[in-house]
Amino acid sequence: MIESIFSIFKNSLSITFFVLTTMLFIEYINVRSSGAFSKLIKKNGFRQILLGSLLGAIPGCLGTYTIVTFYTHNLVTLGALTAAFVSTMGDEAFLLFSIQPMKALLIFAGLFVIGIVTGVIVDIIYAKKNKERDAKNIMHFEIHETEEHSISVPKFSTIVSNIKNASPHRALLLFGIAIILVLSLLGHIGHSHDFLTSFTIQPSVEHIHSESCEQGHEHAHEHGINWLAVTFAIMSLLAAYVVSVVNEHFLEAHFWSHIIKKHFIKVFAWTTIVLVIVMVLNQYIHIEDFLQAYTYELLLLAILIGIIPESGPHIIFLSLYISGAIPLSILLANSIVQDGHGALPLIAESKKTFFQVKFINMIVAAIVGFVGLQFGL
Repeated sequence: MIESIFSIFKNSLSITFFVLTTMLFIEYINVRSSGAFSKLIKKNGFRQILLGSLLGAIPGCLGTYTIVTFYTHNLVTLGALTAAFVSTMGDEAFLLFSIQPMKALLIFAGLFVIGIVTGVIVDIIYAKKNKERDAKNIMHFEIHETEEHSISVPKFSTIVSNIKNASPHRALLLFGIAIILVLSLLGHIGHSHDFLTSFTIQPSVEHIHSESCEQGHEHAHEHGINWLAVTFAIMSLLAAYVVSVVNEHFLEAHFWSHIIKKHFIKVFAWTTIVLVIVMVLNQYIHIEDFLQAYTYELLLLAILIGIIPESGPHIIFLSLYISGAIPLSILLANSIVQDGHGALPLIAESKKTFFQVKFINMIVAAIVGFVGLQFGL
């Protein structure tokens, strides 16, 4: 129990850190470019959808965290957000690539195309709402009149001076980033779903796919590289650079007052709440008991389980597909609906949008799954 609570805390901290760091980078780049960055993304709707699907196709949840940040800053449309959530497979992508890389590429190509098509259709349907959202100027970015002076010239002397004369907020942020960096280098941070898989993958299922999974895990860890930890270490270094180089105006107005005060507690709290709920449910609901159902019942189950904003429960479908126990259509349907941890920041920012996107994804998953089964896929 204590181990599960600690895992939840690590997951929540990792997700929150990545989301806030992404916000910091976007804010920094946007101010440095005097708003040109945000204008470039918003210029073309199809470009946004393409970007969304590409970010979603990135293995893991980092791409979906990024697109959620773009959406909450009104840089992309609902179609782009939906495209990302359709094309993502979350952490399961690492396992699939390690065991069946060629099939993984084909599956991701399929999800990528489905994501683009879905995004285009969604933006056509929600064209009026997208325009209304733009008209209301629902954007978190702020470009102040004196903004050209708000960021120091990125020189080493500037960094040294800012650190020597660090304000309490700058010192606190650098200290926090340093802790994240150390934990990343030691391999103690970088979200995982071990506590979930321990509940969801029971012996009956392990017997089906143990050989395949063992090969995959051995391949994934044979070099001893924790790529999530490496990613977080790089993010920490970049965040430390930005916090060190910007002046007090940017630090206070953009990062502390906006990102920290408005988003930190909200994202961390909701992420923790959802992870706790999922952990409790997985102790009492044994998914494998339903896996002997008929094909169409299994399709429905795959879609419903996809609603869970977590990676753990979905590994069971990937494992069954790898072992040949279920067809590709079932895996695709589950992958289209599920978003791994990527949807957690969206729940914190807009629960209405979360359920809206999930509903759209469920419809797409049902269509793709049903049609695929009809063609024997």
